[in-house]
This record gives sequence, structure tokens and C-alpha cells, in this order.
Amino acid sequence: MTTKDFIPFDSIGLCFSGGGYRATFFALGVVSYYDKIQYQGKPLLDHVEAISTVSGGTLFGVAYSKASQQKDFNFKTFFNEFYNNFTPENDKLLETAIAKLGDDQVWKDNPHKKRSLINAFALTYADMDVYKGSFDMFLDAEKLSNLKYICFNSTEFSFGLAFRFQNCGLFGNKPLSNKHLTEIEGQLQLGDITASSSCFPLGFEPLVFPDDYIKNQNTTAYKNVKTLERFAEGVGIMDGGIADNQGIGSMVNISLARKRDDELKKELDLIVVNDVGSFKMIPWQPESKKKDESSSIKSVVSNALSYFKIKPLYLIILILGILLMVLNSMEIFKGQAWPALYIIGGIVTGVGLLLTIFGLVAGIIKGSIIRSVRSLFTKNVPPPLVDDVLSFKKLSVGLIQRMLTERISSTVIMVNDIFLKQIRRLNYRLLYADSDLRHRIITSTVYELNGEKTAYSKSFSFNKNIKPAPSTLLKSIGLIASEMPTTLWWDEKDIQKDRMDALIACGQFTSCYKLMDYILKLKKNKKITLSEEETAAIDALYADLENDWKQFNENPMFYVTALKQ
Repeated sequence: MTTKDFIPFDSIGLCFSGGGYRATFFALGVVSYYDKIQYQGKPLLDHVEAISTVSGGTLFGVAYSKASQQKDFNFKTFFNEFYNNFTPENDKLLETAIAKLGDDQVWKDNPHKKRSLINAFALTYADMDVYKGSFDMFLDAEKLSNLKYICFNSTEFSFGLAFRFQNCGLFGNKPLSNKHLTEIEGQLQLGDITASSSCFPLGFEPLVFPDDYIKNQNTTAYKNVKTLERFAEGVGIMDGGIADNQGIGSMVNISLARKRDDELKKELDLIVVNDVGSFKMIPWQPESKKKDESSSIKSVVSNALSYFKIKPLYLIILILGILLMVLNSMEIFKGQAWPALYIIGGIVTGVGLLLTIFGLVAGIIKGSIIRSVRSLFTKNVPPPLVDDVLSFKKLSVGLIQRMLTERISSTVIMVNDIFLKQIRRLNYRLLYADSDLRHRIITSTVYELNGEKTAYSKSFSFNKNIKPAPSTLLKSIGLIASEMPTTLWWDEKDIQKDRMDALIACGQFTSCYKLMDYILKLKKNKKITLSEEETAAIDALYADLENDWKQFNENPMFYVTALKQ
């Protein structure tokens, strides 16, 4: 292999996985360290040409991609602006989105959007300076900074494929991409794209493309898209993590597109997958069996329905009330009419009359509902299954409740954990399948330096050639970061543990460690021939990384503190 095919650190692609704020601020830490460390006289960040982000990673990725296109871009300024938007005392994302959801005026001002929680989040992002603007800023290749290839990942619900908001390759995906779509891609707001990528299942509903994205729906470009059969009713767009939570597929596509380019003719020299996903999951727990599961569905329904009719008790109350007033008017009680008895009789009569009317109306409604249910049952249940379905009437309510709860809880875990973890494994297998490309890949995970053993190893493992070994303090910060739940808010526990800064620091020292690990493996790789100049540059980079690694072990927060000053 010649240096023409592979130039160490010359062109870098960064992937940022989904994972709520855990992903957002781990990503901020990674990029802040790439800005700090120098390679051949300039920040390593200047060698980053491509970015592929998913969900929580997109919250950072959109803001950074936008800011980096500014001519006077200064990373420390961007860091503090982004950081200050999301500190626990300033973070009003969830609060503002919920307020917008309940504000009628917001939806009058944005009639193109369906009233929903995810659209409320999209409008909230659009109001934040770090997300203001449209995708058009990434479409003029001649005006782009060193960050040339941009992809924000989501998933569409018409073909079940990744839907890519990207400025390279097909916009969307192959079944949905067309010339009319490219006419409106520049109009898409960054706030809507951010919401699309982070619209996780169960927590949100899908956005509808292009309906929720284009405010002026009277343009020819919008109408052209809507005339297409596949977009006539809109396409559901949700979290990118459903199809690829690490953004690996998109980055591989970018790298291959680079290779096909007539001028570049080579892939990215390094792809760094920054992943806050995990092999860990909370085991599913069955519902405990209740002692009393004796009441059947039939008996419970029968008891409930028994109240929806005219009962003898209702008529008795009504008659007693009338009788009391009649007898009182006849001066039966001590030879005179008592006002108090009229009042009591009137109240009893009123209660009886209301119960009787309620029973009459409820009985009519109950009869109508029962007839409708019977008709629905007859039309939709095949005759051979009627007996099986009707047998459920005999099951206890407690048993039915347990069966439903276990189905719901296991389905939630299957969708949010098992499927995502299996897709994660398959994507990594795809990435590492070609042994000739392994010298171009770094996988950097949030839990790598937390000191905990994994399900696949009996103890915490690290590269013994990297000195010093991770300190207890560094591992404790890594553990605090890796234990952050997948949310888009800070809770009291997060605030107490200073989780935000811990995540940023974790991104920094993990990047430092992984770059050192990568260099050691690269120098041992017999398939790679490095020139003297490249070897000297890599050795200088390693020396700087080693100095930082020592500082991180003494004070894992040292660079976070420096950036905030």
C-alpha cells in the first residue's frame, strides 16, 4: 500500500451516535479535543472533512456544522455558546416545547405543522441561535469549510430505510430521492432536521415529510413533490437510530464517494465512530403473580354493565320521595305539613328521578354499544376462532392485566434495546468486515474507560502499552458519564453528579486514549508503509497525546475548565 492511498490523519470522518444528551455532550468533548491536539502545525479538527450524526449526536452535529462554516469560526467561542444553551440552569428545551404544544397562537403562526410534541420541539430548536438557518448553507461546495461532507441521519416509515439529510450522495434515500426533492432540500430548516433525527420511538410521533417541513406550501417546488404518489399522504420521519444508531453506513458511503471522485480518488484516511450506545441493558422482569386472580373478565364486565339500566332501587327512591311529599301535604304527620319534609321529599325525588333517567339513557347507549361490538366481532373474527376468543371471557382480570403488562414491557425493551443493539452489532460487523480497512477505523465508546468489567470480559481492560494506566479519578468520571440515561433533559441526579461536564471530559480523555491506541497499532501494522516524514509527524502527535493523557489522569476535568474560562 502506498502513501497515495493512505495518508495518516489527512482526511477524517467523525460519526456521532444517538443517545440523548449523553451523545450530545460526549460529542462536544470529542470535537473539543480534536481542536486542542495539533498535527503538523494545525488542529486535528482541521483534518475533519466529514460528519455523520444520529439523534442526540445530531443535536451537537447540526450546531457544530453550522458554526464551522462561518469565516471567523472560533471553536472556543462556539463551545461556550453551545455549552451555555444547555447548562441545567439555562436548559429550557423540554419546558419550552411543552409550553409551545399548549399555545394555540404557535400553531396559528405555523399552520403547515401538525400540532404534536415533536413539532413543538422542532419549533423550539428553530428559535435557538445555534440551530437557526436552513440546509441551504451546506449545498454550495465552493463555500464550505474543511467540513465538506455532512449527513444528519433519520429513518423513514414508508420503506423502513435510513433517510439522510446530506449534501453528498442521494438526499433522502434511493426509493424516495428525485429531482423535485432536491428542489426543496435547501428550504429545510435545521430545527426540523434536528427534531427529525432525535425523534425517538414511543417518546414522540413521526414528523410528516414534506408537510411539516415547508412553511410556504404554495410554491411550485412543494406542489411538485406532493404530486408524487409516494409523498401524496406524506412520509413519516423518525429517529435515525432506528436504522443505524452510529451513522456508520452514511460515513462508509461518504468514504466510497470520495474514492469515486475524479480528483480525490481515495477513501477517508480515518473514520472515528464515537458511540455512547452500550451492550448493556436492564434485564426484562416478569410481573409478579397476584394472589387474587379469581374475578373473570365476564364477571367484571357483567357487574359494570349492571349499573347501566333502570334498577328497582332507582324506582323505589323516586316513589318514596313522591310519597313523602304527598303524605306531608295531607297533614298526616301530627296534623300539619312540615316544610322540612317537603325539602327532604324533593331531594329524594330528585335523586330518584336522576338515577331513573340515567338508567334509561345508559341502557339505550349500552344496547347500542353492545350491538356495535357484536357486529364488529362477527365481521372480523373468523368462525373457527370464535370459541377461542370467547374463552378469554373466563380468564381472570389479574391474569389479563399481567399478560398485557408483560407484552407491553417486553415490546418496549425489544424496540428500544434489543433491536438497536442487534443493528449496532451488524453495523460494526459491516465496518470491520474488510481487514484491509481496519487501519482506517477507530471506535471510541463512552464506557471504555469507566473501570467496569463487561459481559464479555472478567475485568476492566485497556492497552497496557499506554502509560500511565487509567487513574481511579479518571475512571470515576468515565463511570458518571456512561451512566447518564438517554434523555433530553437533566434530572436532579445528573445535576448533583455534574454529568454535563463529566460527559465532555469523558469525550476528551477517551479521544486522547483512542488516538494513542490507534497510533500504536498503526505503527505495528505490517501492511502499512509510512514515510519518514509521516513517522516523525505521528511520533510528535503521540508525544503530545501522552502529555495530555498524563494530565487527564491527574485531573480529568482540566481541559473542560480551561474551555469554560
